[in-house]
Amino acid sequence: MSTPNPDPEARSSAGRTAPAPLVSASGALRRLLALSKGDEGRVVLVVVLGAVVAGAAFVRVSLIQPLLDDVVLPKTAGDLDMDELWPLVRPIAWIVGATLVVSPLAVLGRSYLAEWVAGRVRQRVDIAIARKLLHVPLRTFREGSSGDFLSRSMADAQIACQMVVLFYKDVILHTEMIVIGVGMMLWISVPLTLVVLLGVPPFYLLVSTFMGRILDVSTRRQETQGQLSDRLIAILSGIKVIKAFRGEDAETAAYDHETDKYFRRHMKVIKNGALVKASGEAIWPLLFAGVIGIGGWAVVHEIDGLTIGDVMAFGAILGLAYKPLKSLIQSVPRLLEAASSAARLFAVLDMDEEVPDRPDARPMTGLNEHIRFRDVAFDYGGAPVLDGIDLEVRAGEVVAIVGRTGTGKSTLVDLVLRFHDPTRGSIEIDGVDLRDLQRASFLDHVALVTQESFLFDESLMENIRYGRPDATDEEVRAAAEAASAHAFIEGLPEGYDTMAGEFGLRLSGGQRQRVTIARAILAEASILVFDEATSALDAQTERAVQEAIDRLRGERTIFIVAHRLSTIQHADRIVVLEDGRIAESGDHATLLARGGVYTELIGAQTAIAS
Repeated sequence: MSTPNPDPEARSSAGRTAPAPLVSASGALRRLLALSKGDEGRVVLVVVLGAVVAGAAFVRVSLIQPLLDDVVLPKTAGDLDMDELWPLVRPIAWIVGATLVVSPLAVLGRSYLAEWVAGRVRQRVDIAIARKLLHVPLRTFREGSSGDFLSRSMADAQIACQMVVLFYKDVILHTEMIVIGVGMMLWISVPLTLVVLLGVPPFYLLVSTFMGRILDVSTRRQETQGQLSDRLIAILSGIKVIKAFRGEDAETAAYDHETDKYFRRHMKVIKNGALVKASGEAIWPLLFAGVIGIGGWAVVHEIDGLTIGDVMAFGAILGLAYKPLKSLIQSVPRLLEAASSAARLFAVLDMDEEVPDRPDARPMTGLNEHIRFRDVAFDYGGAPVLDGIDLEVRAGEVVAIVGRTGTGKSTLVDLVLRFHDPTRGSIEIDGVDLRDLQRASFLDHVALVTQESFLFDESLMENIRYGRPDATDEEVRAAAEAASAHAFIEGLPEGYDTMAGEFGLRLSGGQRQRVTIARAILAEASILVFDEATSALDAQTERAVQEAIDRLRGERTIFIVAHRLSTIQHADRIVVLEDGRIAESGDHATLLARGGVYTELIGAQTAIAS
């Protein structure tokens, strides 16, 4: 791209600020759970079956009271004979048996339904991420960090969705068990329950002390994860340069530094999480000892009508209720980590999308007269790239855009493609502002060939057909012929069924470029843009492509961005950019005779070539 790139520090900063501000942890959780909309029935069943599981467990434990007070102690004292024993034991046995049958079925049902709902949420998150990344403005990726987007879209999404699984499978059940447990403790003894509740305030103070730390450190840890992804992407992208300059050790050392930073932040999360768990372990023994001691004293002094069975059942219920409370305590760090990831995830999902079509936007029917630039200016976040562009391109004209590196050549054609809108001025199609045309309709009339020659990991037939999905095989082959790609494709063992490989890496650079040119030709667009499209081609293939462009002359309006000026000498018009403005405009002969910037560029390339 010829657009000047910001320095690495600025790009890194922009990448971190491109997503929207972080939402709160509670807000992220609410929004994540809201994605289960449509599965409300299953959520209700998860709650109901959780109550069945919790109720069955506490019912079994509560039977300690009648078993002790009505059966064991009277039998031990000799107050019961065997004939009187069975009628007392029978209902207890039936209740235990019933809970042993119902409980496993409820556990099976709620586990499956909870995973179903959580899986659907993850699916919706993945779809939302893909849709968002496909609909944000192109400048978002120019200003942002690929590693940060990758981290937020994959690592953060995975961690955030684990919170959904945790919530539906564990948090709901554990909360129900605590509520039912407290209710049963109140039913047995209000004073003993109040003793238990005295432990809540100190526990809350201890846990809340560490919650904020966990959330803060988790957020910074995930930011480091994005930096690690950035570093790996840079290594993979620049592996040839790294090896050529023997930079393996330096890159390893830099990556080691980043991983060490991640490890230290990760261990801070672990430390604060361990402190949360230790807080619960410190309070629980004191509570249990206090309950048993006070309960025993009350039984001895016949206070509140408590019996040995009551105290033992209360202690058992308290122990059973503490297990889910302990699990919730242990889940707090995971929930807070997931909440920080969810907040980063929603910061991506909240990014501004492309400006929607105006309510009165009209469809584009074609290009009949001209494309006109009226005082067009554009900047990237305050850095001016183009200024005062006035240009009229006639329908069917071949226009080359040339200039020194960083003069805004690719940015100019990006505006034609409406990847950006001008910050000042307008671009008109047959007198209609591009912003007054429906974006989708307009893009149906343009096709692009870039320097990067991107291909999908599909067959060459499908890669070319991407330009027009309803094209026949014969039309695909005709487009490949026009792009000088047919001969080499037919020479491959599988012909047009050959898989291009990831990013098209099974083909050479020139082969990939010819396939992308065929894709653009097949689109039958009114406007064709070649952005450094012939830079990877050898001289013979380049001449064939030029012949293909010449055959389209008059039928399509063609923009050619080129550094190699030998490729554009037959253009109808050559527009020379200098410092973001049009310095010269005319055909090859006229510009040479003028002896200006174009002549300097030709002279410089001729000197280099010789």
